Amino acid sequence: MSQEAAMGADPPRTAHGAGSAGGAAGPAAERLLRLLREGASGADYEELLAGAQGETAEALRPLVDDALAVRAQLEERRRREAELAALYETAGDLSSLRDLEAVLQAIVRRVRQLIGTDAAYLMLNDDDRGDTYMRVTDGIRTDAFKQVRLAMGAGLGGLVAKTGVPYHTPDYLNDPRFDHTIDDTVGGEGVTAIQGVPLSLGDRVIGVLFAANRRARPFSPAEVALLVSLANHAAIAIENATLFQDVRRTVEELTEANAVIQAHSESIERAAALHERLTRIVLDGGGLADVADTLAEVLGGGLLVLDPRGRTMAAAGTDPVVEQARAEGALPDSCPAARAVREARVLSTDARRTRRVPAAGGGSAACATPVVAGGEVQGVLLLLCRRIGADDVRLLERAAMVTALLLLGERTVAEAEHRLRGEFLDDLLSSPHRDPEGLRRRAALMGIAHGRPHTVLTARSRNGASRRRIADAAAPYAARHGGLAGEHHGDVVVLLSGDADPGGQARALAEHLGRTLDTAVTVGAAAASAGLETIVEAHPDAVRCLDVLLALDRDGEGASPDELGVYGLLFHQTGREELRRFVRRTLGPVLDYDERRGGDLARTMTTYFACDANLTRTAAELYVHVNTLYQRIDRITALLGPQWRHGDHGLQAHLAVKVHAMLSPPAAPG
Repeated sequence: MSQEAAMGADPPRTAHGAGSAGGAAGPAAERLLRLLREGASGADYEELLAGAQGETAEALRPLVDDALAVRAQLEERRRREAELAALYETAGDLSSLRDLEAVLQAIVRRVRQLIGTDAAYLMLNDDDRGDTYMRVTDGIRTDAFKQVRLAMGAGLGGLVAKTGVPYHTPDYLNDPRFDHTIDDTVGGEGVTAIQGVPLSLGDRVIGVLFAANRRARPFSPAEVALLVSLANHAAIAIENATLFQDVRRTVEELTEANAVIQAHSESIERAAALHERLTRIVLDGGGLADVADTLAEVLGGGLLVLDPRGRTMAAAGTDPVVEQARAEGALPDSCPAARAVREARVLSTDARRTRRVPAAGGGSAACATPVVAGGEVQGVLLLLCRRIGADDVRLLERAAMVTALLLLGERTVAEAEHRLRGEFLDDLLSSPHRDPEGLRRRAALMGIAHGRPHTVLTARSRNGASRRRIADAAAPYAARHGGLAGEHHGDVVVLLSGDADPGGQARALAEHLGRTLDTAVTVGAAAASAGLETIVEAHPDAVRCLDVLLALDRDGEGASPDELGVYGLLFHQTGREELRRFVRRTLGPVLDYDERRGGDLARTMTTYFACDANLTRTAAELYVHVNTLYQRIDRITALLGPQWRHGDHGLQAHLAVKVHAMLSPPAAPG
């Protein structure tokens, strides 16, 4: 208040009589205040201004403008208060939700309500694929829009997802700022105005929140700010729901794991009890029958212990199949479980394979597991009961290991006896003159009659069967036929008593070994008259017979010298010398070249004739390029002359390389 006003002086007047105008505007100003207090519309202010005249109207204009500005500020504050209340309510609602799907649906529904748009939707980033995809919608009609995926930077949504910056447009299809890759989908939905804001957690953008209208209209800064605030709350709610979902899943997994651990613990206790009982059987000197009885009791069913050929070694329980196998001495081939036994036996040569057969036709379920030791199938355990669980299978497999130990023990005793017999045979063939009397005494102890004829057989395989496996298979065969088996100088030697046909005995042994070992085993045989000395003399003939069979590629066969035709000359010194001279006359230059140059021409000739002179097959057999083969053929032609491949000369060359292979020292067997 001025000094003049304080002293009661009149206020100063303007040159145009503003004082009187101001006095006249007093009632109007009071009415302005009432309009503000009542929250009147803008039309009411314009009506007040229109009712004033002259100087009063001129003085009232700035007051009305100020009142409208104050009214706008009050409306903005009320709007902000309403938005904050809505945001607070939204945050409360979202925080109360735990299901991620419910949270996402609540977010887009609130966006549509608060901003008042035709549609709202939310896209999430896919870090694995490097794009963003539609996750949830509200107000969207077309399936194509609900299944949209956007590359980072494509369209409005892809640009927001890439940059983390809000974008909005009143007319998306005609806005040049965006990469229009899905205009057909957007046009099909009828969406025109779009605003999108990032869903951010710290510096990481996890998706985009959208509000959209089907008519062209701009979004106000207040609407953009509101959507940004909603997006911030939504991102936190999504993160919380995701974490809660992860926690719930973890709890479920832990509950599951605890149940598994408890079941596993019970299984371990059951297995430990069975193992203790089986161990006691082994330590007490029990046999397969004790194992079968224990398993039948623990597993609650019938049990068979079968040898590799399906013959019954032990049986326990009252199952009809067990009773039949016990009575017949073998598992019937017609039994459904027989297939499981065959598969377990065959497939277990490389790894243990348990086979199961479900119950059918009122019968029992079956489970067959092989008894494996030393890489060989020693037998099969067959369980028969109404229901077979995973624990039962594991217990059966554990019992198979104990059964293998028992069978190995029995086998060890048998092998000790076979080893003694084999050592005698090796001593006889290696040093027959060192202690003749001692050898005769040992022969008598082994059951070898000094005055009876015998057959000496030698066996070898070049298809992977070791000497030890052949010897193990030959020993019981020899024992059943009243003979001996052992190893000598890389071969397996079998001595059989009697004057039976040597060739027939060789073929029988080759067939037995091939069937037992599942590989080709070749056997040469020679007859020996009475006396240990004749056994020693017959052995080299049996070895040479074996070498000839292998040189002739007659793997898996058996024969005696009398059955080899012209190749029988190899068994006489005079014949061998003549054959060496024949080889030298026919192949001398080639053999000299190979020896001098370390070449492979003789083997090339052998393969060439074995492939019927087919150059392509020969090159493949030799693992060389066909051009290399042509060079070798040209070199052989230069050494032997062009006739070596044709007519009688070709026949002689073929025969010479065969004889050369037989006369050459054999490769050391494996």
